[in-house]
Amino acid sequence: VGCAGDPPRVASLDLAGSWRNDAGSTLSLEDTGVLLLRRGDPRLRPIVGEYTFDGLVATFRFRPESAVCSDEVGTYLVHVSPAMFDAEVSRDACDDRQRLLQGRWERTGEARVTPGS
Repeated sequence: VGCAGDPPRVASLDLAGSWRNDAGSTLSLEDTGVLLLRRGDPRLRPIVGEYTFDGLVATFRFRPESAVCSDEVGTYLVHVSPAMFDAEVSRDACDDRQRLLQGRWERTGEARVTPGS
């Protein structure tokens, strides 16, 4: 129910890639819709989840094993350029995810495109 099968591919590859924010967190967004968020404190476990992006709105869901807002969905307005993106909360009941994702992210690496994308 919801978690079975492969995650849907993102509609826009503009957001796929590696990113870093001012807090030292890194965010890897795969073209398959999988995300990996490493917080600035290396003692904290990485957060794994899924995302979609339609070119304007990104939807994020963290997996239950991440123990942060598991299975709750948050939506963000995202303004993306080749070098950075800004995420602004559209609707997200999870304060922790808002603190982790909202704000400016700078690109640190290009997307690895999965064959068939």
